[in-house]
Amino acid sequence: MTELRQRMSYRQVRVVGALLILQGVGLMGLGAYFFGLIDWDQALVFTNGQGQIHVQTIDGPWLKPLEQATLFAIFFLPPAVLLLLAGLSFLVVQRRGWLLATTAQSLILLVCLFAYPDPRPGFAYPFIAYCIVMVLYLNSRSVRAAFHSKEKPASSRSGAVHEA
Repeated sequence: MTELRQRMSYRQVRVVGALLILQGVGLMGLGAYFFGLIDWDQALVFTNGQGQIHVQTIDGPWLKPLEQATLFAIFFLPPAVLLLLAGLSFLVVQRRGWLLATTAQSLILLVCLFAYPDPRPGFAYPFIAYCIVMVLYLNSRSVRAAFHSKEKPASSRSGAVHEA
């Protein structure tokens, strides 16, 4: 019975790891898509002169995708890396990475809610929904049971025993 329970709890951990990796790869893919929309020949001008390279941006309609891609990379690249690390730690080390996963979800929620102005881009709402679902799943009873299945014996715990 305990072997079946351990196998089921490990399955929950693997599902969480796969979902976190999927979310991290999705964030990085969307960032690559935003950078792919930029017409680099019109957005930036490179000039060489006496051992220095000067870069200038040119005002125009192509500056908006450059700004959006840069903001996306600044705001979402660190959580994407945290998601990949947390997902890999769930898959490889088992029961590690819960704090990384919840921190990454919190960062994504904070960015979606507070970093973008009032007319939020369309991709923010699916991110918010997915983060809420992942936080609820990370805090579900079955996933939490997988983390607490290996309790410490009473003799190895620190602290005094209080009797009533």
